[in-house]
Amino acid sequence: MAESLRRMLVAVLRVPLLYKILVANSLIVALGAVAGTLLTVWHVSTYPDDPHIELIALFAGAGLGLSFVVNFAVLRLALTPLTRLQSGVDGVRNGNLTTRVRTGRLDDEQFVRLIETFNQMLATIAENTQELRKLSQRIIEAQEEERQRVARELHDQSGQSLTTMLVRLRLLERSEDAAQARLHVQELRKLTAQALEEIRRIALELRPKILEDLGLCEALAWRADELNASAAVRASLQTSGMDHRLSRELELALYRVAQEALTNIARHSQAKTAQVSLRQVAGRVTLSIVDDGAGFDAEAVLAHPSGLGLAGMRERLALVGGSLQVQSTPGQGTVLIASAPATA
Repeated sequence: MAESLRRMLVAVLRVPLLYKILVANSLIVALGAVAGTLLTVWHVSTYPDDPHIELIALFAGAGLGLSFVVNFAVLRLALTPLTRLQSGVDGVRNGNLTTRVRTGRLDDEQFVRLIETFNQMLATIAENTQELRKLSQRIIEAQEEERQRVARELHDQSGQSLTTMLVRLRLLERSEDAAQARLHVQELRKLTAQALEEIRRIALELRPKILEDLGLCEALAWRADELNASAAVRASLQTSGMDHRLSRELELALYRVAQEALTNIARHSQAKTAQVSLRQVAGRVTLSIVDDGAGFDAEAVLAHPSGLGLAGMRERLALVGGSLQVQSTPGQGTVLIASAPATA
């Protein structure tokens, strides 16, 4: 019995604020009317010749006092969640994103929903902040890895070519035979052309001018030709529906995804063929890259992406409203599908 009464009392106290005030003032009016009627009847019958001025004053004072006390108690109880919520807002304003507002058993349901929404927003902000920190860290790591790669290629390839050129120049200085001098000049010419080609290749990988000048289709065709010339993989490109150029951001995102995928194919897949397809259908662009290489456990890699391979691809596509799908099984090759709205 006591438990039922307690639950009933909790249910009554948790009704919305509007109804609390309405019920409280209705009870004040009803009690005042009953008490006033009884007191008036008694006073008139007892003091029939009295003007009843003191009775009116009593009614007015008692009504005001009772109304103030009851409304103060009801509003203080009902607005307690707002006080806790204000404390939480002050904490967030001071930079504390870990603050949370608790709910009470007697809180108004509307305030409970407001507090829960506030806590959920804080949790989302904290999660997004953590993701931004991770993304910033990965961006920094990517920059450092790219710098190390460029420095390594400049040192191992262009640096060696320039060192060899310096040696040949010294030999040329000491050479007294005209035929031998011409031979050294020819070798210097070849080394110079080789160094220029290596520097051009590095520059194109960093920022492909063909992508800016001619668009994504030509840039992918160039990338496939580069792969065919430098690796034991035969790459092909098919395009469909690409009548107009895409936005600069979307072209760059799709190109970087293709670049990363083709680089992985050349280095790790042991594939013999790679098919690149670029299609635009119903306002959506789809880039698919299929190889017949060794494959990998796609579910395990996607669950715990490492480095800036698949994770970097996903983040690039997310910036243009796109998505990435990877299908791969050990020994059965890999299918990579990047899709994004053409109006991104």
